[in-house]
Amino acid sequence: MTPPTDSLTHAVHIPNFASHHSAHGTRRRALALFVLGCILSVPGVSAAQTAAQTSEPDTTYLGGEVPGPTLDLTLDQALKLGAENSPNGRSAMAALHAAEGYRMNEAGNFDPVLFGTGRKDHVETPITNPFQSPQLVTRSLAGGVSWLSPIGTGLTLGLQRVQTEDSGPFTTTPTSRSAHARLDFVQPLLKGFGLAATRGELRARDQELESARDQFAAAEFDVAADVENAYWALYAAEQTLDVQRKLRQRAAVFLRDQMLRGRAGVIGPGDVATARTFLAEQETQLLDQRVRVGNAADLLAEVLGVRAPGGAAYHVLDTPPPPAPVEPLDVVMARAIDANPTLQAFRADSAAAHARERQSAYNAWPTVEAFGGYGASGLAGIGRQIVFGADTVGTVYDRGFGYAWDQVQSRDFPDWTVGLRVVVPIGWRSDRGEHQRQQGLYQQAIESLRARKLALETLVRTAHREAEISQAELDATLVLVSSNAEQTRIARLEYQAGRGTAYDLVNQETDLASARLRETQIRVRIAHAATELRRLTTPAPGRNAK
Repeated sequence: MTPPTDSLTHAVHIPNFASHHSAHGTRRRALALFVLGCILSVPGVSAAQTAAQTSEPDTTYLGGEVPGPTLDLTLDQALKLGAENSPNGRSAMAALHAAEGYRMNEAGNFDPVLFGTGRKDHVETPITNPFQSPQLVTRSLAGGVSWLSPIGTGLTLGLQRVQTEDSGPFTTTPTSRSAHARLDFVQPLLKGFGLAATRGELRARDQELESARDQFAAAEFDVAADVENAYWALYAAEQTLDVQRKLRQRAAVFLRDQMLRGRAGVIGPGDVATARTFLAEQETQLLDQRVRVGNAADLLAEVLGVRAPGGAAYHVLDTPPPPAPVEPLDVVMARAIDANPTLQAFRADSAAAHARERQSAYNAWPTVEAFGGYGASGLAGIGRQIVFGADTVGTVYDRGFGYAWDQVQSRDFPDWTVGLRVVVPIGWRSDRGEHQRQQGLYQQAIESLRARKLALETLVRTAHREAEISQAELDATLVLVSSNAEQTRIARLEYQAGRGTAYDLVNQETDLASARLRETQIRVRIAHAATELRRLTTPAPGRNAK
């Protein structure tokens, strides 16, 4: 609400300014008048001081102040800038990307793995008898796939083909071609068995990813709330500055009128001194408020993550919205408990700690593993006959790898393995210690979740209470402003008629300014309470509040 231009002040927020208009302020003004009278009575007052006291004050709105460059900003523009440039929002986005990477890294442990090897060996050996082979060339290709199942079973399927060329003069197979296929398994029976033991870390990463998503949503809401609060803080500071300028202007006009009446002999020097003291107070408060406006503009730029170009300061254009109806506390509380992204993130962190605790419990047992495998081999190649005296050995043939793989498929030459492996650490402290550590972390996560829930309840109650009481307080303050405005009008008329003193008029003008400042302060508090309730009760994208 903006009062008429001839009023002393606008409705603005200024923290703790009521103390300037209390009984202590009255005593300070009386003391200032006494000191001013003492100074005026000293014969050594300089000519410059005398000229300053006799010269008429500057009655313009700015009073000689030169405002710096500003950049107009609406609330929607501020929210967009904050969402794009806020360091907190960008940091939460980076944390979300990291959580996605952690989860992908852990999930990759359960992806099938293909492997393959190609190799050639060429060996030349000095011979000591005619039966030795001076040269041996081996070419081999091997490949396969391995996979870790959800219950911890490790499976490996391997295929291999080998071609060997032997230059020995008495070998009946100068070129041999062999093939081999085998399936091996390792099955944990105690440690590492089951979904909780094998995929416990992946489950924890899933929950941490959910936590990062909720934290990112909470960061977006926090940035929006911080932007709104900083925006309204700058609005209140600028409104207070406008009021303070009008107060200074009004004090200057008041001093000028008093000086004219003093020269005409209508009033005495005390009334002029009162007006001069009032102007000095307003000029001092104006300088203080200019500092507060600059600080509020810098804070808004910090929250936005980007400063106005050219050294300009942000200037707000919007005004606080009218008060909205306040829902019952139990409805607001239930929605906050169910939907608050930060609380959801703590729940996900607790679930991640629980998954790791269960994994450590399953892995605290000794290692007992069943292992084994089954395979088959095949042989082919190039055969020849060799004559030893009257005997001829060997057969002439030329068979490729297909013949060897047929033997593998028909399992003409099978092989198998089965066994049991047991590993029991002496003392058994490492795994049990890890389980105890994870139990402690899980209990810590549970208590952190409980503490966050209690803190959320306090925040919701505080914001709800402020929203409810501030509405009633605003109604009372509007009555106060109206009453003070009427009292000020009457005080001016009485002063002009000679029935009131300048001291009474100054006090009444100050009370009216305090009331209008209080009105704007309450309006900003209502906007802040609405922002807090929205931040605390809005669900993350993709979630629905009950």
